[in-house]
Amino acid sequence: MNKFIIIMICVVSPKIALGYTFSDAVISIERHDAVISISNNSKALVEEGGIKGSWGDPMFRVAAKNFPNETMKDDQTPMTGIEFGLTQKISLTTKYGNIEDAFSLMGESKEHQAKDKKNELIKKLWLILINDRRLTEEILIIKENINWISNILKVSKKLYATGKITQQALLEIQIRKSELETSLSNKVFDQETLQQKLSYVLGFSGKSISKNSVPWKLLESDNKNKIDNKELSLKSLVGAKEKMLTAQKLNYVPDLTFSVGYTKRANIDNNGDFVSAMVSFPLPLSGKKYSAHNKASFDKYESIKNLENYKKFKLSKHETLLSLIRKSQTELNILKERTIKFAENSRKITSKSYSLGNSTYVELLQSELKLQSLLIRRAVVFSSLYTHKVNLKYLIGEKLHE
Repeated sequence: MNKFIIIMICVVSPKIALGYTFSDAVISIERHDAVISISNNSKALVEEGGIKGSWGDPMFRVAAKNFPNETMKDDQTPMTGIEFGLTQKISLTTKYGNIEDAFSLMGESKEHQAKDKKNELIKKLWLILINDRRLTEEILIIKENINWISNILKVSKKLYATGKITQQALLEIQIRKSELETSLSNKVFDQETLQQKLSYVLGFSGKSISKNSVPWKLLESDNKNKIDNKELSLKSLVGAKEKMLTAQKLNYVPDLTFSVGYTKRANIDNNGDFVSAMVSFPLPLSGKKYSAHNKASFDKYESIKNLENYKKFKLSKHETLLSLIRKSQTELNILKERTIKFAENSRKITSKSYSLGNSTYVELLQSELKLQSLLIRRAVVFSSLYTHKVNLKYLIGEKLHE
């Protein structure tokens, strides 16, 4: 009974029967080391903001004051006593709040980078699947061609036996078959190479994607919800640099260090214990604050220019990809509707003519090569079309998974 249950599970379970699904791959990518690393860096920046934006801990001190070095007694002089003190740095501005906000925005920028990294890996997954689909189609084309040329080889041997073709013609056809077999072998190895790339994207090896689970229809549809995490990351960085510049402007107002102390005395002069207070602050005479202000100003300007440059690049890339999509779609339509049909008819007619001894082997191989070239070209153009569509969706921030 147990064996029967195990067998049924193996038959029914889609993970075992079909392999890793596309949705499983997306979940795996969300846990990818590259994504987690950036996300952790985001959290670290937020925590660093809590450190940089703090006034710091108050300082408590205990000091033994004015004890005679000969006796070390506390009743030898009126100034002898044990002092208990408390010191705290106090800011007169919102400088530290701005610093904390700046680091929080830097963390937000990194979090957008983590999301963008996830989308980039999903894009790589799509490109691997598109190339795998192209190679699969090319393998089928070459296999069909090998079957066709094997049949032609049988006909050629009969024609050679009757003296209708030369030995050279027979050898050329055999060479062509060997070339196709080599090409087929290379395509198979190319698919194995893609598997290694897939292993990195998924974060581990030994898994393949079930082809039935790939949502190809997603590439044909438009999604109105667009989130460009790269642009959002740059915007958050601009906000962070603005906050940091504000903090550096406020840094011209010095922080106060306020101290209070209580000295417990032996009271030998009947004046009781001592109480003290002190306020100190640095004088902004060095160039440190001015340099920090200037640096923050340049950093803000750099972040603004990076954002503007990305927007210009995105617009240019968007138009380029739309143009490439139209170009690929037009070429694909011409290939499917006219060119390939003509080539198929040409090979069919030439094959029949060759079997009757009316066409030469050169004409036969030319028709075969032409058709194979066009069929592979169709696979390549279709692959390019889908590649451009994936790149466009990634660029404008459309979702690349369901």
